Amino acid sequence: MKYLRPIFYLLIITVFISSCNVSVNRSIYIDDGETVHKSLNAVNGSIIIGRDCVIKGGCRSVNGRIEIGSNSKVEDLNTVNSRISVAKDVEVKGTIYSVNGSIECRSGVEVSGDVSTVNGSIDLEKTKVFHDITTYNGNITLTDNSLVEGDIFIKKNKGSSKKIRRLKIRIEDASIVEGDIIVKDEDIEVVVYLAGDGKVHGKIKGAEIVKE
Repeated sequence: MKYLRPIFYLLIITVFISSCNVSVNRSIYIDDGETVHKSLNAVNGSIIIGRDCVIKGGCRSVNGRIEIGSNSKVEDLNTVNSRISVAKDVEVKGTIYSVNGSIECRSGVEVSGDVSTVNGSIDLEKTKVFHDITTYNGNITLTDNSLVEGDIFIKKNKGSSKKIRRLKIRIEDASIVEGDIIVKDEDIEVVVYLAGDGKVHGKIKGAEIVKE
């Protein structure tokens, strides 16, 4: 997709200019309980953070996954071609963003910024998001009393071939979206499933609603 190229190159540039701590062709591992006072940047490797860590800088990877261990505190999490996995009781003091990979947050995670993907799914379990969730092509699942204080946006795919695509948003187990769900792409069919007392307090625009 042509519109992904600027995002890809922008992230690569950010990796190299934001910090001297750049790992090329190898992964970065942070042991349990460590505090790191800089950003962690990997080009062809993963970033693996242990339990009870404090990372005072962003974690950015181009072609590797990002994994955050339980009870850690981190800032922005960004990857291009892999997934982001956040374990229990992690505090994310920034945004979580992936282009071509999934985002998974487990019980007790708090995200002070947005959670966004282009082509990856978003799976939040008992997670609090203080701002918005945004995707172009990924399914979204909120379970176990998850809370989104902002909106959910399905944005228009600039590389669309006019072929109708389908996307699912599941809000279940007493999870709540305080804001709206807004579909901005007429070439995508979005179904919002509300199950187990899942609720949207705002409006649902451009999507079908199914109550289970």
